[in-house]
Amino acid sequence: MSQPDGKNGRGRGTSKPDREALREAFAGVKPLRGKSPKRVRKPADPVPAGASGKRAAADEEPLHVERESNGIVLGRRTGVHRSILDALEDPRLEIEAECDLHGLTAREAEREVLRFVRQCQQAGKHWVLIIVGKGLHSPGRKGTLQEQMIGALSKRAPARFVLAFHTAPRRLGGSGALVVRLR
Repeated sequence: MSQPDGKNGRGRGTSKPDREALREAFAGVKPLRGKSPKRVRKPADPVPAGASGKRAAADEEPLHVERESNGIVLGRRTGVHRSILDALEDPRLEIEAECDLHGLTAREAEREVLRFVRQCQQAGKHWVLIIVGKGLHSPGRKGTLQEQMIGALSKRAPARFVLAFHTAPRRLGGSGALVVRLR
């Protein structure tokens, strides 16, 4: 699992899949002759909804949701790097925080997920698990929280903090949980 401070043990808040994607993206880049490298500032926090600018428009764009016939769900923003999508499916992925929604109503669960993803993003955590349950104890043995959370993570308030999400690998809860990559 992750270090207690939520970092990866190297003193940075960047996960291994993120580092690999960055390394792959810049593999062929060479510095210009005679130019000293410039430091790039860390990106700002997301612009609040209703603010102007390109960032606000991207935040308001819903995530694209794909559903496979076996019940696997993938939600992602346009342009998300393949390594992040692969990491979402990796059973060895190290989760930095969990949110268990068992026993909550749909409305309570959405409020809790918004609080949780906001708090995790502020703490610099990127890989989180949202446990929705399989609905085995629900009327008709059909869970409703998963559909509610897919909608919340792709279209409603929590979506502005989300880069991508996927049905969890079996060891992390399978169809009863969602692995989420925060922005």
